[in-house]
Amino acid sequence: MRLLFVAGPTPSNIFALAPLATAARDAGHQVFMSTIRERTSVVTGIGLPALAATTTPIADLKATRRSGEREVVPDDVDHPEFIRYTGRWFGRVAAESLVRLREVAAAWRPDTVIGGPHAYAAALLAHELSVPWVRHTWTALDTNGIHLCSEDELQPELRRLGLDRIEPPALLVDNCPPSIRPADAAPAQQIRYIPVNSQTVSEPWMYTRPEGRRRVCVTGGSMAALDNNFELIRTTLAALAELGAELVVPAPDDVAARLREEFPQIRAGWFPLDVVMPTCDLVVHHAGGLTGLTAALGGVPQLLLPQEAKVRESARLVAEYGAAVRLLPDEATGEAITQALKELLTDPSYAGRARDLAREVESMPLPTEVLDAVTSSA
Repeated sequence: MRLLFVAGPTPSNIFALAPLATAARDAGHQVFMSTIRERTSVVTGIGLPALAATTTPIADLKATRRSGEREVVPDDVDHPEFIRYTGRWFGRVAAESLVRLREVAAAWRPDTVIGGPHAYAAALLAHELSVPWVRHTWTALDTNGIHLCSEDELQPELRRLGLDRIEPPALLVDNCPPSIRPADAAPAQQIRYIPVNSQTVSEPWMYTRPEGRRRVCVTGGSMAALDNNFELIRTTLAALAELGAELVVPAPDDVAARLREEFPQIRAGWFPLDVVMPTCDLVVHHAGGLTGLTAALGGVPQLLLPQEAKVRESARLVAEYGAAVRLLPDEATGEAITQALKELLTDPSYAGRARDLAREVESMPLPTEVLDAVTSSA
């Protein structure tokens, strides 16, 4: 079969789809993965054939509406207009991607289209070709619907297809462990999380625990450079310096260099999270979906510092499960972070619940098993 994977505009979207795409290719299916032009190297870097679905720079797609009007972006990520803005630029990415994907389909017609949670071109292309589309989410995000205002931005495409909304998928594939999945999440085919990252050459310190010290991982993922996330990382590192733990900070090189100037004792850089995580006693992060799942698979307790409203609910569920502590933006003072770090490192119940969650992840169906459900939807 021919399977077209349509990834959203961030590396995490690509990494979330990669295990199923790789399983399909290993099983002998023909596979392509499309994404925005700027992310194609991420796809090829994990060994998958890539398609560039856009030509317009992503900065322009974010900044300019289809009418030519400039976007005014609120600084507050919780502001209702910021949420609508996010949906609009996802819609614009989908509209431009659809043009290129039609050209691809004219020469290479897919039997099934698998889209990430931000990739609405998958649904529109599948409807146009009269083939099934499968939605592949990551963690508890976006299992219940479409981003606000994405459909507004896609009105020309929807009208052309005779639709008033994006149709639901033939199958929803979700890698969120059942115990931390929202009760109202849409029914889904479960899939085991397999960590995928852009890799570097592993050094011995990355896969061995330090002797006589605890290791704490602090990361903001690909969003670490954002002011709020960067300041939280700084605050956390300052608090941890008093606790005597070894500190590892997976971060983009420019962010890592800034942090090393202030905290010369840390190990910081863009090293593979899946290699380092099993050696850690605790991870502190922004409640990113794949970072959280990597910690869950590794049985590592988490301090969750979510900035965006959309991830606060999933962070709450992990905390209620007992594998994490969550601090909201108005709670994340230096004193509160220090207290939470001490609690997570001294109370063994968090590590116990983290190991329980790891066993649950390990029991979920592997991508090779889920592949049958995907191909049978065609």
